[in-house]
Amino acid sequence: MMLAYGREVWLTSRRIRVYGLAFALFFSVVFGAQVRDSLWLRPGGQPLFLDFGVFFSMGREAVQGQAALTYLADSQGHFLPGFLEQITPVTFGWFYPPYFFLYLEPLSYLSPQQAFVAFMGFSILLYVSALVKIFPGTPTLAAVFGFSGFWINLIMGQNGFLSAGLAAWALLWLQHKPIRAGIMLGLLSFKPQLGLLFPLVLIIGREWRCFFSAAVTVALLTMASVWRYGFSSWLAWWSSLNRAQGFLLHGSVDYWMKIPSVLAWVRAIGGSIDMAYAAQALSAAAVLLALIWTWRSALSRPLKYTVLVLSSLMVSPYLFEYDLTWLALAGVWWAREVQLTGSHRIEQIMAVFLWGVPALMFLASRVSGVYFPIAQAGLLAAMAMLVWHGRRDIREMVHA
Repeated sequence: MMLAYGREVWLTSRRIRVYGLAFALFFSVVFGAQVRDSLWLRPGGQPLFLDFGVFFSMGREAVQGQAALTYLADSQGHFLPGFLEQITPVTFGWFYPPYFFLYLEPLSYLSPQQAFVAFMGFSILLYVSALVKIFPGTPTLAAVFGFSGFWINLIMGQNGFLSAGLAAWALLWLQHKPIRAGIMLGLLSFKPQLGLLFPLVLIIGREWRCFFSAAVTVALLTMASVWRYGFSSWLAWWSSLNRAQGFLLHGSVDYWMKIPSVLAWVRAIGGSIDMAYAAQALSAAAVLLALIWTWRSALSRPLKYTVLVLSSLMVSPYLFEYDLTWLALAGVWWAREVQLTGSHRIEQIMAVFLWGVPALMFLASRVSGVYFPIAQAGLLAAMAMLVWHGRRDIREMVHA
């Protein structure tokens, strides 16, 4: 999802529009067929939006005074009325910090259908509006709606739009509206594993107003959740993290295939826990070095933001395929960068590959049953490419 200027222009605006709209049409037809045959429109139909069903169910339990019990969801059964016609309960893990209930509580007063439309509608608006603000134009819209990560998140009913949208607005506002940016980062902390690197770059960049704004936002969210759901919800959440770690380290291959991290891939191919930790640590260390070098340099903000977004996906061992909505955010910042400096053909090909990574990862795992590290390899290659691009830009600055 990128435009190129000044060098070999292969990925043109016209091509982005044409291919983006073609894929958007294809995915919308597939999505429409899924909805048509679903339980929502046909009695006895297929279940749909089950991840959102978990959000909806957990939010209602929290409103009913059972927030602490939701963190035992992986050890006791739950029903998802409106999402499953079930005789026996289902089990799942619930590991979000308690203030995520504050985001979900308004939805608990709606029907499942109304809640889904409200949640996804708001999240998509937050996400798409930020991407278009970063890089305006119809090519951006075509690329976003033709992006497989968009549709994977939508059909799951997940929060990838929300997390990526908050991150996008935080970066948009960082330079000129740091207080607002900090609020967005504070709200993003409901997915702490994706926000790990933001405090680091704020310190490196001396973005103190944003840093303290984010800290205050998290503190206020924490106090509000204690007041609303009780301190017991935080104790239960803390206890649940050991079980989350157990799922990650001792899960099945089917589970690991949904996690685009180095640790999950090593475990899926039979590597030991120590090997998985070592591989994750090595890749994270390399990413951190690239991130710190980029943010300490005189390189442009769009390039720094691109590196930060990709790094956020690479350092955490615990993320899922729907979190790859963040790739679109990296794409639009990269488009801003190459608008200034131009790009080579290989960089444009890499951008197209990353645009297709969610679909490639989804199809490879579901069809073959073998875990190919498509996302991990693509992210590592993209990071290497960004460092190469940055070094080239610095050389050009020196010789200018």
